[in-house]
Amino acid sequence: MTRPFSRRAVLLQIGATGLAAAAPGAALSQNRYAELDGRPWYFLTSDEARFLAAFTDVLIPEDEYPSASQAGVVDFIDLQLAGPFGQGDGLYMQGPFDKGTPQQGYQSPLTPAPLIRQAISSLNAQGTPLVDMDETGREDLVTRLSNGDADLGDLDARTVFEELHALTNEGYFADPVYGGNKDYAGWRMVGFPGAHAYYTDFIDKNVPYPAPPKGVAHIPGTSRSGSVYAAGPRPAKQEG
Repeated sequence: MTRPFSRRAVLLQIGATGLAAAAPGAALSQNRYAELDGRPWYFLTSDEARFLAAFTDVLIPEDEYPSASQAGVVDFIDLQLAGPFGQGDGLYMQGPFDKGTPQQGYQSPLTPAPLIRQAISSLNAQGTPLVDMDETGREDLVTRLSNGDADLGDLDARTVFEELHALTNEGYFADPVYGGNKDYAGWRMVGFPGAHAYYTDFIDKNVPYPAPPKGVAHIPGTSRSGSVYAAGPRPAKQEG
């Protein structure tokens, strides 16, 4: 029998007892996933989702705009890892896999999905898990990963960071139809108006476009995009 799934519980770090775990940081306690309760992740486990919520909130913390996890970045990453990107679609995956220069691009023998899964497992196995660290500890781990100094065994730390950094930015600023940028958080941050049909009245004017953001699946009369989940239930993948 599978356990009831609660996305809010996962990202709030609520344990089986129903008590909140002692994880610092306001961002994880203010996520906006209530409407997705009952839908399991496509690819991520609950522990992986918690790790990514903590990790991405270091990269994009909450201020006057939502943090990465609040804006749906974890869900975006889940969808990406479950799809063609996660399986290496478009990547040349034949050897040799010698360590290259940054200009030579992706060099791992693993596609992004197993690369990130193995990296999270390795990092969580090293002392205090990321989600249980204080703010300073989290920032230190992310910094070491970005510098290539974290010990991930056969995995290249810099490659892992670059993949997670890119996914975080994409999830925060891509059109909401892809699962992130919830309530246009990223677009509001940078003042991007989105997918309006016509800008002809403003072509010759060097001023901000005076209209709220709208994505390709914008719901008329609201400030929200249509949900990427509206097409139907997710695959029957449950943890249990």
